[in-house]
Amino acid sequence: MMSNVFERRLRGMHALLEKALKEERSRPRPSDHVIATLKKKKLSIKDRLLSLDRRIASAQR
Repeated sequence: MMSNVFERRLRGMHALLEKALKEERSRPRPSDHVIATLKKKKLSIKDRLLSLDRRIASAQR
């Protein structure tokens, strides 16, 4: 149960970062630093989601 809540929060954060990334890219002069930071945060969340999925899968065995 707790993992479902945590997973939803991570997915929500990932979606917000994707939105922020799209907004930054649409600016007339997007910041490379901001884009890199957003990408790193998105990747970190994706890694956490994969780790969570693996733990859930191994617990179900």
